[in-house]
Amino acid sequence: MMKKTIIPIVFALAGTSFVTYSFLDTFIITKKYDVSFDFQNDDAASYFSFSFAEMESIPETSSSSENTSSSSLNNSSNNNQNSSSQNNNSSSQNSSSEPVIENSPYYEDLTKEQIAALFTKEVVFEPKKHYSDPNVYVDISTGRFEDYTDYYAADIRIRSLSYLKAGLAYDTPGENYNEKTSDICNRHKGIIAINGDTYGSQRNGYVIRNGQIIRDSKNLTRKKAEDLAIYANGTFEIFNENDYSLEEIAAKGAWQVFSFGPGLISEGKKIVQKGEEVGTAAQQNMNQRCAIGMISPLHYVFMVSDGRIRQSPGLSLYQVGKVMESLHCYCAYNLDGGGSATMYLDDGSGNANGLGAIVNYCTQQLVGGNNKNTLPEAPPIGEREVSDIVYIGKQ
Repeated sequence: MMKKTIIPIVFALAGTSFVTYSFLDTFIITKKYDVSFDFQNDDAASYFSFSFAEMESIPETSSSSENTSSSSLNNSSNNNQNSSSQNNNSSSQNSSSEPVIENSPYYEDLTKEQIAALFTKEVVFEPKKHYSDPNVYVDISTGRFEDYTDYYAADIRIRSLSYLKAGLAYDTPGENYNEKTSDICNRHKGIIAINGDTYGSQRNGYVIRNGQIIRDSKNLTRKKAEDLAIYANGTFEIFNENDYSLEEIAAKGAWQVFSFGPGLISEGKKIVQKGEEVGTAAQQNMNQRCAIGMISPLHYVFMVSDGRIRQSPGLSLYQVGKVMESLHCYCAYNLDGGGSATMYLDDGSGNANGLGAIVNYCTQQLVGGNNKNTLPEAPPIGEREVSDIVYIGKQ
């Protein structure tokens, strides 16, 4: 009788321990291995022939430093996320303007002249909200998904793809290096940054950073081995590692390749499914999220959401897909979320003592479910160190 009682208890405890470890492993524990890459070793990281494709340039404008045009993303999406098509016919300030790109799958509600006017001769900066200079335009809006969770969307326009860069912890490829998103951004004099795909916590999965192949081994342990390629012509593509070698993707002109996922939107259609999650994250459906999207070449979106607090419990991946859809993304991809989710806006000086600040509510607070009534009101804020970031920098 005693054995019949003890055995179920042992199995129950073992199961609970496994779920707890899986959760910690996914969201809290920083993984470190003994494997590292030698940045100078051609066998570990190799460059390939790369040049930025010619794209239609954004014309120069006579705009002054006082021009602080608001985001060209449709702000009405902040208030209502219930329909994927609700914003298709809406526009921001200039609904009657002729679109920049005709007969194109890409969304645009500003003319070329209006887009050019977003850039400013001098640096224009507003903490946590806005940055512009002659080559970079960033405007951050705060939205709320179905009155449930806050998210922050950075509307980004750049004159050249070379401004969209990736940074590594301590500038060293490998699995033993982690650093705060803000510190990596400041060191590279970045303007705005989000965390990357936490490639350093994985042993496999395609990795290209700034035109350099860092890792070419497939990660087939993921349920969907979907990667994001950012190409020299400014376009995004979601592809499966089962279908291509990294050399094939590199030959197409990949400037960056991220290996996390899953894909959220591809060719204008939401592809993330209801209930879809990242590995053990299914145990914690709602969480902080981080995503990157392309509205059109040279027009991008960085998005992070809050989570693990009563005011904002977090989002599911399907909900993130709906947010990115409402922002008119033609392609969108999920990056590392949970406690890693970070958006940082610097004043453009790259000075760690400058006016840069974290935009979202970063917290490492553990929660035990999706019941927002049991979540803390205001847990401590603190960045989690990561292996890599995506940022907009100076050329």
